Amino acid sequence: MEFDKYSHSLGESNFHFQFTPKYRRDIFRDVIIKKACEESFLKIAMKYKMVVRALEFGPDHVHLFLGNCKKYSVPQVAQYFKGASSRELRKKYWDRVKLHLWGDSFWSDGYFYESVGRVTSESVEYYIKRQQGKHWADVDFEVHKKPPSQKSLKEFFKS
Repeated sequence: MEFDKYSHSLGESNFHFQFTPKYRRDIFRDVIIKKACEESFLKIAMKYKMVVRALEFGPDHVHLFLGNCKKYSVPQVAQYFKGASSRELRKKYWDRVKLHLWGDSFWSDGYFYESVGRVTSESVEYYIKRQQGKHWADVDFEVHKKPPSQKSLKEFFKS
């Protein structure tokens, strides 16, 4: 993964979000709603010059991994994506959305987020793409063996 280049800086600024529809409804089983949400997220990212590094759906949630977020705070990014996508989905697909939700909200009030650094950004992207399959199947995927833990400095210098 390359660093983001700005006029006076070089680096990475990535966020991983998980958004959940109101009442944790399985609205993304509807492929039309799922596709519309994906398109809305891509459009929002383009508008704010962010990069969508990974975007995956479970039946009742979405994982969004964004890059080039240096200019924005976590609450701003969440507001941009949840607000604009909610308006668009309710406006264009109200007949489909109303079957799952009540009232004016599409997304639940909260969200999960984490900032992701250079060392782990590929692993988060891998995790999101790999793990989403388990939400669509009744069986769990095989868990990979955990790598050996890192040595402490004392142990390292004894070697």
